[in-house]
Amino acid sequence: MTLKLIWDKFYISIIFVITCLVLGIILMCTVIGSGSEYSEVDVNEGDSIWALADQYAAKSDMAKADFVSWVEKENNLTDGHVKAGDSVVIPVHETKLQRSDSTIQLANQYKRF
Repeated sequence: MTLKLIWDKFYISIIFVITCLVLGIILMCTVIGSGSEYSEVDVNEGDSIWALADQYAAKSDMAKADFVSWVEKENNLTDGHVKAGDSVVIPVHETKLQRSDSTIQLANQYKRF
């Protein structure tokens, strides 16, 4: 069978398969790209997972206990302790953290009289 005969006989199937492959690749890239939207925060001296939950749980729409469990699981914290200088991923989307810092003003934003 030549390519011309195959194309004439199965062109609809070939177009369907190619379309599915292209759409699958696009969907896969979209899902992979959106997987890293969670924020990473640095742990300061005296911080604990519960202190982070006090600070960020409301922004994640989670109860504090659920927040702590999620952080322990995703960061592989078997004993539940963090130390200063560590970075932990928290279940707060980056866009929610950026919106919360809207009270910060840069020096060039002040009005001059």
